[in-house]
Amino acid sequence: MDNGTPVRIQQDKYYRMSNSPDRVWFRLDNDLKSCNKTRLTSGPTDKYSYCAYDIASAKSLFSWFAITKVINGIYPVWANQFDLWPPNIRTEFSVEYFSLCFSFSLAINSCIVIKFESNNPVADIPEIFIDNPLCPTNPDSFWSTTLANTISSPLAKMLVSAIEELYSYWNSEYCKGQFLENVGLHDEPYFKYFSYSDFVTPYSGLLQIRKYAELNGKTDILEKFEIIKELTKQVKDRIYELLVDEFKYFE
Repeated sequence: MDNGTPVRIQQDKYYRMSNSPDRVWFRLDNDLKSCNKTRLTSGPTDKYSYCAYDIASAKSLFSWFAITKVINGIYPVWANQFDLWPPNIRTEFSVEYFSLCFSFSLAINSCIVIKFESNNPVADIPEIFIDNPLCPTNPDSFWSTTLANTISSPLAKMLVSAIEELYSYWNSEYCKGQFLENVGLHDEPYFKYFSYSDFVTPYSGLLQIRKYAELNGKTDILEKFEIIKELTKQVKDRIYELLVDEFKYFE
């Protein structure tokens, strides 16, 4: 759901649904006026949902997602707000561009780690554990198996390294390879409708780790998020520069 509330869904006819962290999902709108609605999540969204499951689909969808976030609020006033269009990516910038889009999306994603308890909402349905497909320290994640080796831009590498450092620190100083329960996240929409204790894991989503740090006064973690925030802004600015100056996006 839009507020992050998890919902069980049936397998679709294309077999895109998976309980493994081997793909990512987007809510992607095709107009400028809806740019602030786009999201990158662990599972399908309630509308306009697209799945990235390999490098080809990832390039299309991560680019689309990055464009909606990069130009939101700063596109020309004469631009058609009822339309979005793919960029004309120049060959000499393509590797850098996709590296930036992947790293930018890694930094602002809304992926989470959650558990659907058994017998909820009806009897005789199994427990399902959903891991974070964009955790760079999880060797089985979509990031690790599909995207990590494509990052070649120095700026993108700096941002990815900062996120990897956060996760390594988070695990070594806090989780220590274990689940932490009753950590203060019980009122978050991804936990409040279940009877089990709220928790975090070594692979929890960035928004879950940040919320934990905010609620528990963990300034050491928040300082690392500030580093990520600054690098994310630099990556965002570079993507905008490529779109406008090199790809002539609004021309």
